[in-house]
Amino acid sequence: MARRVVASVVAVVIAGALATVAFAQEGSEPQEGTTVRVALNGYENNLTPFTITFATGRADDLLMLIYDSLYWSQTSEDPEPWLAESAEPSEDMRSWTIRLRPGLEWHDGRPLTAQDVKFTFDYFNETAPPGRWTHHVSDEPPYEGGEVIDERTVRLDFEEPAPTFEILPAADLPILPKHVWEDIDDPMTATDELPVGSGPYKLTENEPDQRYRLEANERYFKGKPLVDVIEMPIVTDTNAAFQALQTDQVDYVARDVPPQVVDRFESADDIDVTRSVDFASTELRFNARTPPLDDPRLRKAMSLAIDYDELVEQVLQGDGEPGNDNWVHPDSPWALPDGDHEFDPQRAARMLDEAGYRRGEDGMRVGPDGEPLDFEVLVSSFDPESLRGLQLAARQVQELGVRLQPEALDPATIRQRTRPAGPDGPPPQYDAQMGTFDWHAHTDPDGLYFFFHSPGPRGIGAVFTGWSNPRFDELTERATRLGTQERKPILHEAQRVMAEEVPLLTFWYRENVTAYRPAAYDGWVQDTGHPLLTKRSFLEPYAQTAAAGTTGDATDEGGGGAPWIVLVVVGAAVVALAAGVLLMRRRRTDTEGFE
Repeated sequence: MARRVVASVVAVVIAGALATVAFAQEGSEPQEGTTVRVALNGYENNLTPFTITFATGRADDLLMLIYDSLYWSQTSEDPEPWLAESAEPSEDMRSWTIRLRPGLEWHDGRPLTAQDVKFTFDYFNETAPPGRWTHHVSDEPPYEGGEVIDERTVRLDFEEPAPTFEILPAADLPILPKHVWEDIDDPMTATDELPVGSGPYKLTENEPDQRYRLEANERYFKGKPLVDVIEMPIVTDTNAAFQALQTDQVDYVARDVPPQVVDRFESADDIDVTRSVDFASTELRFNARTPPLDDPRLRKAMSLAIDYDELVEQVLQGDGEPGNDNWVHPDSPWALPDGDHEFDPQRAARMLDEAGYRRGEDGMRVGPDGEPLDFEVLVSSFDPESLRGLQLAARQVQELGVRLQPEALDPATIRQRTRPAGPDGPPPQYDAQMGTFDWHAHTDPDGLYFFFHSPGPRGIGAVFTGWSNPRFDELTERATRLGTQERKPILHEAQRVMAEEVPLLTFWYRENVTAYRPAAYDGWVQDTGHPLLTKRSFLEPYAQTAAAGTTGDATDEGGGGAPWIVLVVVGAAVVALAAGVLLMRRRRTDTEGFE
């Protein structure tokens, strides 16, 4: 671990040193334009909707620096028109007529027209494989076809009413350039070329697993972005990313600050820390298809035995909200208003006693078949917070006579272990897994339907829990045909059903806790449910403060100080390397580290 941390830190430091050398050669006067350096925690391939890897956890917002949707954003019940000037439904809500803004352009200068909008829906419906955006077209609402009326107007038709079209898919689906994608039969293989979008930034350089360079789209329809260049070195190690922020090698880290070091960054004079609603949840998902976990009494008893408040305090140091039994994030527009978590270990014990789960001589319970209640929970080896939360929950559940045993695996192996073997194949054989749902799931008006409907042709419930409840299915199916206000009481009732049968245990809702250097740029926008790194952070009038000049490390107040900066930065690299030697000779045990 120490060797990898040091290598990552040194790589970032040396990259900063090279950039400073280039500045020194040009003289000590500030350069025109603004550059922001963002430490990205994963490589997202060449940033198209079909090739991204979701390694960063924020692929959606990163992608939308390059692409645009018709509206912004799905986290709102009333999203802002973006590419669309308006969208008008038919009386039966089965057709929507979209009017585009005038003068829209792709990055290559070609006009963005109604043809591109219709092509996008056709392509996601007919050509694209199942994925992050496809279900908004092929599943709910099911897209049927469309007609281009003129260069700026298109009608989109659906098989069923699509009352929340402006939220989804309109505020989420990236619009594609027809002239780029129409001859690509397998979009998953289109990994070589730089993407062509219409967004505020163009991807101009892509060094796989190393860095991205994004440059401002000066002809963007909402005005030239306030930051000219976004440099994105890929720093996969958390320690290295935040060390780079501390040593002024990057200006923003695209991941949450680890709870144990939040105080350190909040006390720093040159770093700001912000908190905002993230709409993300961390949960233990049961495989509810296999006994005895198909018994809702057993799942409910385990839920009653866990104190989520303690998990938030111990694992997140308070930077989050305790989970509730109805899963939906409490700040989501679709959440049950009185949703909560019931913590009652005594009731949990009585429930298991009544259900015939008796205690053995060792205090652990066995089922009616005599098998011990001993369950293996798969957890990502790259997610220490989930592992720590699971360990604490396991201690609490053990008091009930149930054992939860973590098995840390890489994400690819977990995916392989938990995915069904085709629509007609047997269910996967595992007990439970730790997982995270992001803002997209919690703010989707059809999220409950899509993620938890009984396995079958509807939704992808088989992928996450395999839970099945006819009443829940009926409620969520009915809600998909209703408008935003009419569906809320139906969704509230569905959440009450979910809270009684708990197909998953929602441990917490983490906050966005972000650190950045305000001297480099201080226009970041806190959009609820999004990180600071979104397109609106770089656009007037959304940005809080327009950035001016170069990044914070480009000048020296003493004047003519560029060579001195080079020595300091290179010296920092040497110091980091020397520290690495020491780190490799001993195990780090201090709680103030970035582990």
